[in-house]
Amino acid sequence: MFRLIRPSLAGAAGLVAALLALAAVAHRNWGQAMQVRPRVCAVLAVWVAVLTAASCGSSSGLASAAASTAPASPPSGTTSASHPLRGIIALGHSALTGENSDPQSVGTPAPQNSWATGTNPAVDSIYQRLAAVAPTTRGHAVNEAAGGAPAATLVGQATQALRVVPNPRLVIIEIIGTDIRCDGSDSSHYPIFGQQVKAALDLIARQAPHATILLVSWPGRPLQASKAIIGTAAVPIAQANSASEMCSPFDPNLRLDMKHIRTWTGIIEGYESEQAKVCATVPGCHTDNGRATHFHVRTSYYNYTKDWDYQHYNVAGLAALAKFMWPTVAKILNLH
Repeated sequence: MFRLIRPSLAGAAGLVAALLALAAVAHRNWGQAMQVRPRVCAVLAVWVAVLTAASCGSSSGLASAAASTAPASPPSGTTSASHPLRGIIALGHSALTGENSDPQSVGTPAPQNSWATGTNPAVDSIYQRLAAVAPTTRGHAVNEAAGGAPAATLVGQATQALRVVPNPRLVIIEIIGTDIRCDGSDSSHYPIFGQQVKAALDLIARQAPHATILLVSWPGRPLQASKAIIGTAAVPIAQANSASEMCSPFDPNLRLDMKHIRTWTGIIEGYESEQAKVCATVPGCHTDNGRATHFHVRTSYYNYTKDWDYQHYNVAGLAALAKFMWPTVAKILNLH
């Protein structure tokens, strides 16, 4: 039989002090590293909360210690004006996580290779390029994008990211993909998608009103990307993974299906149009004005594994995309 043992106030205070010391060491060791998620602070916060409750109503001691050492994170609905304007946040789906870019870890995220926030010098991500011209950016980046994430998850992603980088200079959102249905209902889903994107934009604008937000189009176009993979192992995968036959870029004989490609492209453009419409209502929000749609996808930009996907580039492809999108970022941040 288990018995809950309530610690004494003195014992609890000692444990809190030890935890704070560990956190300080961790901060010194990791201070220059890119922030992905504040795991140490999160664990510390949980222990402080538990031990505060254990002190049974003490208005000083543990409660005041927790208040003075908790990481600065603005409560919901407030701004981050007291924090320096610096850093970058990435929100969206797996196209931002470097998924399938590491041949040693097939089908898994490789955040170091993210074209937006990666730290791999071979990629030379937007984060690395921004840090080169604005050194205060270094060490202030968070990527909350997740594989298979639809627009409905953006508010949660933004909430988590703003706890790590509370006043970002740049927010990159790449979300068009998972919400695509290809079943004839996409046009009726556009407004819902737009509302979900706008909810995240409003949250960011409210909590970090000086942040610049960039909404990214679907990189490349289905026709050009489909031509790039002809003759590779990706063709049957592309056919099998299509949301439905009406959007399948290849016919049963694995030849380009132009009718279906036009349908798929039109659906993507519908989501891009909705994204641009809601962006226009939020201060500090910018689309890429279709820049990403002109990205030229090459055969060499993919790792041809069983987890191949149109939006999952290898290191060479992610480096090319970062280089291609940098002029747009520089423009909206007035770096020229």
